[in-house]
Amino acid sequence: MSDVLDVAIPLAEITVIKRDFDLLKKLILMLPNELKVQMVPYSALFCYEVSQYLKDHGHTIELEQTGRYSIKDIRQKAKFFDLSVNKLLQSVENVDELQNDYFVQMMKFPELGPWNVHTNLGIYYDSERHIVGNTHYAYYVFQDEKMISQPKEAMSGHELIGEEIKAFGYDMGRIIGSISDGLSQISDFMVADFDVSSLKLFSQDFNTKRCVTVGNDKYKVIRLFLLHILSSIGFMLYVLKKSIIRDSGLLLRLEYITYHFALLRLDGISNYCKQNSKEVNDTKLTELLGGIDYTDAKGLRKSEFRNCMMHFGLKAKDGSSLIDSANVDLAKPFCGLIESQFGKSYEEYQSNIEAELESIFDKVSKYLDFDLSLPE
Repeated sequence: MSDVLDVAIPLAEITVIKRDFDLLKKLILMLPNELKVQMVPYSALFCYEVSQYLKDHGHTIELEQTGRYSIKDIRQKAKFFDLSVNKLLQSVENVDELQNDYFVQMMKFPELGPWNVHTNLGIYYDSERHIVGNTHYAYYVFQDEKMISQPKEAMSGHELIGEEIKAFGYDMGRIIGSISDGLSQISDFMVADFDVSSLKLFSQDFNTKRCVTVGNDKYKVIRLFLLHILSSIGFMLYVLKKSIIRDSGLLLRLEYITYHFALLRLDGISNYCKQNSKEVNDTKLTELLGGIDYTDAKGLRKSEFRNCMMHFGLKAKDGSSLIDSANVDLAKPFCGLIESQFGKSYEEYQSNIEAELESIFDKVSKYLDFDLSLPE
């Protein structure tokens, strides 16, 4: 690196961390309770990654675990079921089964469960019927990935204990607050802000067993997985994007992670459907998955850039700077990374990513076609 970059890049990395955690702290405090779980995997990811970054630079942050939920484990959920497709679908099926059993047991007459008169899935959406969250995903976030992905006869899932979830949330909130406060003395050009006062949320309950006919079980499981993709993209576009009134870079980081892993998993599902056409023979599903570009034809994805989004660093594996000296600028989000890697302004690149997310959201939403009601 040049002498300028030798000084600028470490400062840029700390500046990016400061900006992310300043805004992350506000998100954790101000998000509606029913949507906070959508942020849990990302918050766990960032807490873990900043601890690794600081450790690599001679500082230690202990991520103290006071309950059974581990920040290191839960961070993996930001990757949308970090598993093979078969295990991914098994996880979704198992969560559905566990949630169904839970709601059946809550009925005064649980023997009515086979009649499907109960609900076992809640969906959250905004005033324009954009889906932004669901209760199955909330349940999955706090399950052991290895155990929940086992075949039914070997699978074990645990009930969610409110006090332990609160303890985990407190641990993360404390870590995020400590990092944000610890970096507060660094002067900066940007102050991000977040306001959810105009956000109106609604919810509706469904029974997932009504989504399937005999012999078409995988069809239902794939629909439920697509609901998770839809919820995560909707959360980014129709909650965070609308509520972050001054973005300092964190929003794009979240949008990119969501975009990258949504494409990765959808590509896997597409290949699975092609290989199991007799088992999943829905032409509309085939059209949906075949209509998405998995090849990065628009040049928005790079492996080294993805590493920057998933980890806190602005250097390639060989130690060279991913920001060139002509573009380094601490006054910009990511300090010139976007301009150097893609030859576009931050605003243009973010607009491109959001357009791709909107396209995926619209296609999946049209396919799922949930009948969501609004109060008159």
